[in-house]
Amino acid sequence: MRAVILDGHPEKNHLEEILLEELVDQNWKVESFFLSEMQILPCRSCGSCGTKTPGTCILKDEMEPIFHALAECDVMIFFTPIQFGGYSATLKKAVDRLMTMCLPLYRVKGDHLLHPTRYGNKRLMGMGTYEHCDGEEVVNFNLLVERNALNMSSPTFSHRVFCPKLESHTVRTMLQEMVKEVTG
Repeated sequence: MRAVILDGHPEKNHLEEILLEELVDQNWKVESFFLSEMQILPCRSCGSCGTKTPGTCILKDEMEPIFHALAECDVMIFFTPIQFGGYSATLKKAVDRLMTMCLPLYRVKGDHLLHPTRYGNKRLMGMGTYEHCDGEEVVNFNLLVERNALNMSSPTFSHRVFCPKLESHTVRTMLQEMVKEVTG
């Protein structure tokens, strides 16, 4: 399996190290992007990536290597502090730009109008970190990951919320469960 981690944390933390170790132990190829150190412009929602420059964003910034990595991966991992029940602003900027990865057409799935993906359907893992590990923000985060999985036509997805205080073995167990869920 090939995975791409989009890390929306403001600074590096030990949970990503454990995640990387766990995936490498399972023979995954992993590429990680620490978004806080990258220049990523906000999406202008101009639609150019769907019509004028199909599959290519007109904004020139550090999203280019992310687009290339995502086109080749099997699993996208959104790793973020939970802020107001959602992704960090840093991750949100990158996720908004993923429209480039979709076709400008629509298809109906159930009651939803969705864009088909341009580079195949990627599995999604949503990993949130939250100091308090309770409340409606966690519920909202899980729902956001589920909705993103639907919008991205992910064949499987998984989400978990990690407290920074968790023991390493507990984090590993949770990660192993997530991997089983996305790889089926």
